[in-house]
Amino acid sequence: MPGAASARVLCWNVERKAPHTPTGAPGIEHLFGQSPDVMAITEARTVFPTRGGHTLWSAPPRGTHFADDERKLLLWSREPWRHVDRVGAPGLDRTRFVAGTTDTPVGPLRVFGICIPWHMAEVTHPIDEKRKPWELHINYLEALVGLVESIDAPSVLAGDFNQTFPRARRERIVAAEALAHALATVDVVTSGQVDGCTKPGIDHIAATRDLSAHNVWGWPNVIDGKRLSDHDGVGVDLRLR
Repeated sequence: MPGAASARVLCWNVERKAPHTPTGAPGIEHLFGQSPDVMAITEARTVFPTRGGHTLWSAPPRGTHFADDERKLLLWSREPWRHVDRVGAPGLDRTRFVAGTTDTPVGPLRVFGICIPWHMAEVTHPIDEKRKPWELHINYLEALVGLVESIDAPSVLAGDFNQTFPRARRERIVAAEALAHALATVDVVTSGQVDGCTKPGIDHIAATRDLSAHNVWGWPNVIDGKRLSDHDGVGVDLRLR
């Protein structure tokens, strides 16, 4: 519908780059240059600039090889956050989750920031115990199911899914099935290879079915000759159905 209000949501893994560095600064400029209403940024830093907006953070990451200002997950919004949740569901890794509600041009929007563990998380470098490949990834998805099923308001889930959607051949069928099951009641609007990206991505935005995506785009990890991340990024304009 021409002229209908929309909320702009961006998602990108910035690969732990500090915002003031030669590769961190242009990544920040690229994000804010797209005039977002909401952003889900993974592998971020607490010194991420607010630019007049508001941020939420997940708990500090597990392990000893992270800087004090590193977080797996950041949510940024133009308007203040309320109803903040850093727990999510029983068994969900609190270092990889944060949620809140913010006002957008389409009204209140519930935003769930997620960072699903990669398939080798704590396999080669265990923290409390040695894990099997895909173990923590699938555990996270199993904990997420009930939370997603309980959503009852316009919402998005955004972050690093650490899988393409739909499944790529390199990903285990059981992991793909776990992801599809966890997201059965929402639409992954960034599925496949998004226009502007170099390949099918693992940073995704999913929306409840009371929202529709009328514009979906992406950008490569290398911009103007600079490698700004190891991930392509994605964005979407969402309208109320």
